[in-house]
Amino acid sequence: MRRPTVIPWLLVPLLLTGCAGNGQEDDAVPGTSSSAPSSTTSPSVSPSGGCPATDDTAPADASTAPTVDVDGDGAPDTAWNARGSTGDGGVPFGVTTASGATAGALISSASPVERSVLFADVTGDGEVVALASDGRQVLLYTVADCAITPVRDDRGRPFAFDLGLAGTGTGVACEDADDDGTRDLLGLLLQPSTDATSEPVVQQTVVELDGAVAHLGAAFAAPAGDEVRQQMAGSVTCGDLDLEADGVTAGR
Repeated sequence: MRRPTVIPWLLVPLLLTGCAGNGQEDDAVPGTSSSAPSSTTSPSVSPSGGCPATDDTAPADASTAPTVDVDGDGAPDTAWNARGSTGDGGVPFGVTTASGATAGALISSASPVERSVLFADVTGDGEVVALASDGRQVLLYTVADCAITPVRDDRGRPFAFDLGLAGTGTGVACEDADDDGTRDLLGLLLQPSTDATSEPVVQQTVVELDGAVAHLGAAFAAPAGDEVRQQMAGSVTCGDLDLEADGVTAGR
């Protein structure tokens, strides 16, 4: 079995603060508004699986795409991403289940890049998250109890993976980094070779979720591998799902 290399210094990065919204932490909090279904009033999952139908619907101009089963009823659901922003600059996104329930949240960011969202089951056992990218960072949300909730770090700040802007990360993945048989949510940092004799390396930092709070776990170093693997270290994936192929982008 592979023996992981723990890298203490990597337990600090992979968080971006003040990069969303207008640069103020309070304004950068992804949330909900009257323009998107509220994540705080959604009903709980019914005992038989599946969220009870709601009167909320996706915005009329939203882009849509099939997505994973987020409510455990065995039926695929529909992700959506609004084309326009709300009055405070947030872009609504969310999911509508096969049972007719709609839950949403906001992506708040100053980036000019169109927002893209991927819904995915991290472990393959029902731990569903939403990964919302603005091209600079990936904001993290939990999807549980028929609601979408922004994830915070230990200090109460919005949690985000870096995509190269801060130099602390390059991508996101869901892989079994510690060989325990269960996929982990990982922040990735591709480090190119420094000379002709060295090989590119990917630093992998485990992100552990405790409800809607994220903790940085162990960090591992692994060979970057071939060109395909290196490209993955610079992208947003989760298991077999890829943000570009399986997510939904505003305006597309």
